[in-house]
Amino acid sequence: MSTSRSALTRIDGGSEFRGFFGMLGVELRIWFPWRVLVLTLAGMGVFASIYLPWRLTNTNRLGPLILFAMALWMVVLLIATISISEGTVLGDIERGTASWLVGMPIGRPAVIVAKFAASAVGMSAAVFLTGGLFYPLLKSASQSGIVDFSVGQLLEVTSAPIGNWGAYASMPELGTYLSMLTAISVLVTFLVAVMVALGTMIRSRTAVFGLGIVVVGGLVAGWFGAREALEASPVGLVGALSEGIQNRPMTVGVPAVATIALSLVLVAVAAWRFQRRDLR
Repeated sequence: MSTSRSALTRIDGGSEFRGFFGMLGVELRIWFPWRVLVLTLAGMGVFASIYLPWRLTNTNRLGPLILFAMALWMVVLLIATISISEGTVLGDIERGTASWLVGMPIGRPAVIVAKFAASAVGMSAAVFLTGGLFYPLLKSASQSGIVDFSVGQLLEVTSAPIGNWGAYASMPELGTYLSMLTAISVLVTFLVAVMVALGTMIRSRTAVFGLGIVVVGGLVAGWFGAREALEASPVGLVGALSEGIQNRPMTVGVPAVATIALSLVLVAVAAWRFQRRDLR
């Protein structure tokens, strides 16, 4: 007696984004509350390292406080973004989690988009939470700091870099300050997209981290070298932040829209590359 066997054909159905919301929920739980809280505490520590000496030395010039506190926070925030995001994809591949995930009813693009979305929301939440805690302290400092200068001090203000390093800067209004936080949020979102895309293309976490640093350096170099030509790009956000810190009119709309569009393109490329990558 013989038994006939027929080959079973695998049927792949469903959307490429199946399982997205479940994956997004898992990723958001990684960020909230602890990772966001740690980033916020780190930001407050950075601010305290500038604010406390400013108070204790009775400098009473608001400019150095705003300039150095915001600049140092930006440096720490961008490096933290690179450090956290460089393992977003590669970390799962190295641990074998990525191959386990795609073996479940979860589309590969859903994995990438969920990781990007959760990271962008988490970083943005940390930016606005930390910045919101900064504001009342800066506002209090502005009431005791020197924000005006006499005619006799005009030469001193205009001769030094950035107006004597912003020694006589005034506190940005709330609307300008919120625009600054928005620019920072969009900038770190772009950096997350860069790191996710690099993680789908390169197998070395060290190389991904190094390239992330290069991208940040390129943004700063672009601001110094070709800020007007690159206004409709992430470089434009760096320029807008510089203007906002000095309480000058700033334009966030054009560079923000361009940066968000570029970020989405990078995520699309990352999703495409992840579909074709060997996860073993």
